[in-house]
Amino acid sequence: MFSQSANAYQTESYAKPTLVQIHNQSSNTLVLNGLYKVTDKETLEEFFVTSKGPVALILANNEITLTHLGISINSSTGYIIEELKGSEQVAVFVSDTIARKSAVDTSEQAAVYQKLQGVTYIGSHTNSLGELWYNVKDSLGITSWVPSTSAVLESIPALPLGKLATGNQYRGSFEINKLTSTIQTVNRLDIEQYLKGVVASEMPSSWHLEALKSQAIAARGYAVKSKGILNSTTSSQVYKGYLHERTSTNTAIEQTKGKVVTYNGKLAETYFYSTSGGRTANVGDVWNSVQANFPYLVSVDDSTEVSPYSNWTVSIPASSILATFGFTPLSMLQDVKLIKGGANGEVTAVTVVTNMGEKTIQGNEAIMRGLFKNPANNNASLNSNWYDVSFTKPIGLTQFFIQQESTITPISSLLGYSVQTETGTVTITNENVLIQTNSGIISAGITSGITSVTIKGKGYGHRIGMSQYGAKAKAEAGWNAEQILKHYYPGTVLGSY
Repeated sequence: MFSQSANAYQTESYAKPTLVQIHNQSSNTLVLNGLYKVTDKETLEEFFVTSKGPVALILANNEITLTHLGISINSSTGYIIEELKGSEQVAVFVSDTIARKSAVDTSEQAAVYQKLQGVTYIGSHTNSLGELWYNVKDSLGITSWVPSTSAVLESIPALPLGKLATGNQYRGSFEINKLTSTIQTVNRLDIEQYLKGVVASEMPSSWHLEALKSQAIAARGYAVKSKGILNSTTSSQVYKGYLHERTSTNTAIEQTKGKVVTYNGKLAETYFYSTSGGRTANVGDVWNSVQANFPYLVSVDDSTEVSPYSNWTVSIPASSILATFGFTPLSMLQDVKLIKGGANGEVTAVTVVTNMGEKTIQGNEAIMRGLFKNPANNNASLNSNWYDVSFTKPIGLTQFFIQQESTITPISSLLGYSVQTETGTVTITNENVLIQTNSGIISAGITSGITSVTIKGKGYGHRIGMSQYGAKAKAEAGWNAEQILKHYYPGTVLGSY
């Protein structure tokens, strides 16, 4: 019965469907602005939900319970909630209903309908008893009458929108998936409609149209290139849905419809970020990728970029650094050394020296940014991995050197060194030792370590590919979107997906 009535209405299809996760918790609520078709992914039964009440979703007992208009349905896998085509008005039943051949209860039975089935509304009539009845027609062509108290009238919206409890509204359709302990809500819609919720979320809509067009093309390529379900955060690209759309960004999307960046006839990886700091990065220096596989993701000049994030300074307390590197709060920070393996000086490894030993961590840009978390800013990571450190070293160890055969080497720690004493050779296990010098015996112990580290850096983001602030500056200088993209992705051309 469900399938029979729901199949009468055509669902919307998408030329280039895109999936993006917009919610992932143990419960969710959708408020729809019109008629949608729902398919239970477990049983394949079909029914309708409307704008007359919220669609509540709760995960319990390993099932997702969907509740609408006081009616509950359970599924062990989830649901597909699809937007519809057409202009029909539909009567959706709120109770199991006997349809009659005329508008009175004593008339002959014509059909039987179940809760949340829907039939096409033809018209209405008030009988001699003052009762309002609806004249309806189902997918089998049966015309009948049903009491208005058993159904709600709903229309197929011209612009279907679903609103989450968070307040965000989304175009298109929705997939409700049961994960291990959460309900995953996925927005399914055409890529060009998806981009309308992305471009205005990733770049201010007031910026120059050519910058917005370059953002639209880069974001489109990223979405086409991605496989599976995207995220709505910076882990994919920011997507805030319908309420964040703007006329200028929608225009940029429409004027570049279907356009993507290609290299040697294949879709290019069009990564983007906020600010380069004056020069973009080689992908091999930042993500440890094989540079030869991405000849268009190379460092290029970006000196025209103007951004509030071009240069930045933060102060990180020693306690935060010690904790990140796994040292106890009783340890003393004595030195911080950077290894700058990137072509522009990007940091690829950091060594921390303490009175309890030293430790080196190496890795990609995300790791190098996360080594210095700022407690004053919710433990935020650094803006980029292009930075220098400065600090006041404790008095003591930096005054001493090791005399070797042909050189003198400054030392940052005595730990692990062997020395000759009156009773034999011993290995130093702590820094609280005395040293004989020409001027007498002095203590090498350090009573206090480095208290904080000042970090000065450039740029904001991974710095691979297109700088958004750089695109803005170039657009304002007269560059068009194609010129901007070719600059940030050298050797590429514009194509279509």
